[in-house]
Amino acid sequence: MPQPNIKNKQSSNTLNTIWKLIHSFYKKEDTNVYFISGMCYNCSVFDKLKLPKGFKKKYIEWHIPCQDETLEQYSRAMASAIDTTKPFVLVGYSFGAVIMQEMNKFLNPVKCIIISSFKSEEEIPMLFKAVKRTNLAERIPMRIYSSTEFVTNAFNQLVYNMPTSELARYMTYLDPIYVKWAVKQITGWTPSNKCKHLYHIHGTIDQIFPYELIHNAFPVEDGDHLMVIKKADVVSSILSGILLMKEEQFTGTNTK
Repeated sequence: MPQPNIKNKQSSNTLNTIWKLIHSFYKKEDTNVYFISGMCYNCSVFDKLKLPKGFKKKYIEWHIPCQDETLEQYSRAMASAIDTTKPFVLVGYSFGAVIMQEMNKFLNPVKCIIISSFKSEEEIPMLFKAVKRTNLAERIPMRIYSSTEFVTNAFNQLVYNMPTSELARYMTYLDPIYVKWAVKQITGWTPSNKCKHLYHIHGTIDQIFPYELIHNAFPVEDGDHLMVIKKADVVSSILSGILLMKEEQFTGTNTK
């Protein structure tokens, strides 16, 4: 009876092990890109955005804040969803960009990308300054925040001039505790200007953050505050360019 060729079998196993090691060495793992949405909106607003090869989209959804929870505490809770054992990128849209910039005080992302928001005191809109100065967010009765119809109409009809039915699938975070807390945080927040590797994409007809106040940003012509949905192809193109470029290549085009 013929004996098995143990030597050849061992050699084959060794070669397989070597090839697996070589494959794992050269195989580059995708970089996670974490997205944080705007106030009241879930992360499906980013569904139409496309990332280049080598980058993987991840969503961080809102949660209801605890009583008297600070912005720092909330940001740390949101950051628990991030795998910090490997390089990652943060993308913040509107209020999400505020959370993202707060995260930069204790995280080290490869890049931080703002979409339709603000990053300096000079970019704070007059409406936010008025709300902060008058403490309006605190003075508004809780029953107003509890009125889903009031909140959705304030956003969708008065600001975006769109029927609520078109945005219902995105606007799902309407808990009054969350809404009041978020309004207070975004209108009372002052950027620290210490966010590293920061990039900014902004629409030229943004209804919340006027483009004329924005500095060092990649413009999206005729992009409003909902351009992540309405102009996803353009935003995706700029986003891909930012993700692929080296740090020294950055030149914001709105540099007034």
